[in-house]
Amino acid sequence: MKNTRIINPSDIRMFYFGSQDVLTNNDEKEARKHKLERAMILSNCEHIPISLYMRLPNGETLETESDVVDYADDIVVLKGGYYIPVWAIVDVDV
Repeated sequence: MKNTRIINPSDIRMFYFGSQDVLTNNDEKEARKHKLERAMILSNCEHIPISLYMRLPNGETLETESDVVDYADDIVVLKGGYYIPVWAIVDVDV
């Protein structure tokens, strides 16, 4: 993605992600859900690092690369215990 700031997973806790979903289209939300499920399976079975793209309320996009340890309905847990709210995730890249 263009104009993306790359951060370490440990830096995630320094950011506020807001409470509004960054995606407005239901098809995009469904695609994100499937990408997160696939990312969790691949990173847990194959130990493949996943790139996650998050958008802050100010419009800035962040990228981090890590193993996805768990994915629930509204939260993603990265290796090291770092949490990202699903509604802040714009895209997932394996």
